Amino acid sequence: MIRLRIGCDAVKAVRALREVELSDIKTGGEYTEVGIKRKDLHKAIAICDQRCYNYIITDSGHARLRRTLIVRLPLLIASVLAAAILFVTNAFVWRVEITGADGAAAQLVRAVLEREGARPGVLRSAVDERSAERALVALRGIAAASVRTEGSVIVAEVLPAPSYGGLAEYSDRLLSGYDCVITRVVADSGTPVVKEGDVVKKGDVLVEGKQYNTADGSEAGTVAVRGRAYGIVTFTFSSPVTEDGAPRRTGRSETHTSVGIFGLKAGASESPYEYYESSTERARLYPLPVEVVRTTYYELDRADFGEEAEQFAAEKADELLRTYGVPFEMRTSVKERGGVEVMTMYFTGEICVGEI
Repeated sequence: MIRLRIGCDAVKAVRALREVELSDIKTGGEYTEVGIKRKDLHKAIAICDQRCYNYIITDSGHARLRRTLIVRLPLLIASVLAAAILFVTNAFVWRVEITGADGAAAQLVRAVLEREGARPGVLRSAVDERSAERALVALRGIAAASVRTEGSVIVAEVLPAPSYGGLAEYSDRLLSGYDCVITRVVADSGTPVVKEGDVVKKGDVLVEGKQYNTADGSEAGTVAVRGRAYGIVTFTFSSPVTEDGAPRRTGRSETHTSVGIFGLKAGASESPYEYYESSTERARLYPLPVEVVRTTYYELDRADFGEEAEQFAAEKADELLRTYGVPFEMRTSVKERGGVEVMTMYFTGEICVGEI
């Protein structure tokens, strides 16, 4: 439907256009507006020209709507598509950026990230940033790593490890190699999870590679652990004794006292006797971190050791000294087992229980 505005009153307009089907006639005083079908437009224009009527052709509301849709629909569709593309773009990873490594090292880092699922084309929610960090610090030559997602980009920052002498293994955890009582922990890199006096089992974590923000305690990243831990360990060996029974004390004894602070000891000494038992008393001077150790050594009668037991004890003491480089205190106890007197020897000393 087309709207035609004619510069005359309604009576003249209707009379002049009697051969044209009219609808929705509106008058405004000096003009008359009528609705006509598009097929009759040329006839109506010819009549107006013949009678010298001023006229204006206007579109109907539907025509205006149609024109608006024709003009604006492509823009609307483009806007919807742009919004959809933006949503998809934010939901997926499209690029991986690596800083701190170049050349072959960067290619190795990228390969590890891809193996951990941190690669272009994957959902952002599927990326395990902490797992990727642990995998990176496990690489030889990487001291620390941080993996985060910024929009559709994975940013991996790595810190090359300093050159250490010999072959070094890099890990995000330092584990205890022994059942022991912790005496000190030296963490060059990483966060200790045990302290002096803690009793740990073989395989327990001593230092972890996670670092934390001091402000809120949240994880700040993962580093390669570098450090060592020391603890008191006891090795036990058993051997039958002579028919005469357990070794006897000769009556000679000496008491030695040592003072320790911050892992350092003063006044410690070895037993003055080749065959001995010992008893140790420990005291802490609270609130100071000072430990006083009082050890009494009792000489044992060598004649009470059978030849095999004597050789056994000497061999074990030498073996421990060669292996760990520190002397061990020895004490003995004798118990009957199945009708046989068995002497158990306890070798106790402070050794490095874990290092990386």
